[in-house]
Amino acid sequence: MKKPSRASFLLVILPLAFFAVLGGVIFGGQAWSEHQENGDIRQAISSSLPSGKPVELANLERTQHGYVVCGTYRTADNRGGFSSFYYDAVNRRVVLDVQSRVFEENCGLATLCDN
Repeated sequence: MKKPSRASFLLVILPLAFFAVLGGVIFGGQAWSEHQENGDIRQAISSSLPSGKPVELANLERTQHGYVVCGTYRTADNRGGFSSFYYDAVNRRVVLDVQSRVFEENCGLATLCDN
């Protein structure tokens, strides 16, 4: 088998490797950022609840170009129904009142599961 020449390495293999690493960094960074944001949402909801218990998130829907997250949550010890929430990622503010103006303007009926 013929060994690849140095020119083919520099012109083909090196750029492909560079773009593969660049793609991994970009998509890995997005996944990490989303994971951190979900933790921020859980913390904001938990601190807004009187019990302060950890929460489980479900049915997340990003709106307003990703700056708003709507979804449902329940406390970790509650195996019953879910409740809806609105999260403003820019101001890091959570709204648990599904009848509020901000919730109605930004969140669709798909996330409305208030028990």
